[in-house]
Amino acid sequence: DMKSLRIRNGGIDSIMLNEACSSGCGSFISTFATGLNMPVEAFAQAGIQSMSPVDLGTRCTVFMNSRVKQAQKEGASVSDISGGIAMSIVKNALFKVIRMRSPEEMGERIVVQG
Repeated sequence: DMKSLRIRNGGIDSIMLNEACSSGCGSFISTFATGLNMPVEAFAQAGIQSMSPVDLGTRCTVFMNSRVKQAQKEGASVSDISGGIAMSIVKNALFKVIRMRSPEEMGERIVVQG
């Protein structure tokens, strides 16, 4: 799962958890890489090379997996699938966990762990 802790004036102001099932959690990257018989590091590196990441949105991994399979049938490269999964995880963190409405809400410092 994913969690967000907002700190204000030196203390925890709020704690937020992802709303959907494991939508976009990092374990999805590992599972998908394994399904392609690729080390997760190589799969992630391929995503960095993506020129046109597949748009997977911020849905549950069940739906995301269906969209990935459809993209494969349509000829999407491993690089663009990996890039799309990475983008989906970021979008999920921002919009489902942090529930960001504008970039200004993020504050001056952001720490990511895990």
